[in-house]
Amino acid sequence: MKLAQIFTAIIAIVLPLTISAQTLSKGNYTSSDGRYTVIVEHDGNAIKITEPNKINLYKGSGSTKYFHSEAKYAGYYIRVAGTGKYYTGKTGSPEFLFVFSGKNTDEKEVLASGTDNCPLYDKYTTKISKDPENTHIWVYCAAAALAYCTYNVDKQQEMLTPIIKGLKSVLENTERCPCEDVIKPAIWKSVKTD
Repeated sequence: MKLAQIFTAIIAIVLPLTISAQTLSKGNYTSSDGRYTVIVEHDGNAIKITEPNKINLYKGSGSTKYFHSEAKYAGYYIRVAGTGKYYTGKTGSPEFLFVFSGKNTDEKEVLASGTDNCPLYDKYTTKISKDPENTHIWVYCAAAALAYCTYNVDKQQEMLTPIIKGLKSVLENTERCPCEDVIKPAIWKSVKTD
């Protein structure tokens, strides 16, 4: 056997063991866009993700992928990419990068309450009081802002659908969204009302 073949065989055996042995550091992780922070605890073949509104448990089977433990979320996974970063995704959809951003695991100090640090939410709640004739519109826009600031893109779309339907039901002209900074035109147009 040639030296190159031996080296290749060793790499083929050792590399998967190295990758699968990676454990995420305990602490808080922030999405690459800086909009969302979670608390991560990695213990053996389980990763617990604490979000502002939910605790999720992901189970692994010896690789770098850990799948959500609830059957209705079975397509969601975490892919460990090192001790301080991971990707989250849904089978067949784009992945989102999260990177280690600190050791603090105190939920009250780390996790946003939803309205914390969300200027778009503040913008629309201010409009509620300043424009009472259109309060019904601004309430929906504030709800959309909350979804925008709190959830990743997949979850945003799920949360926005009923908001968009409600908003369209109170508008005279539904061609254009009154709050395009939190509901993108493509998403607005994709939601049909019956």
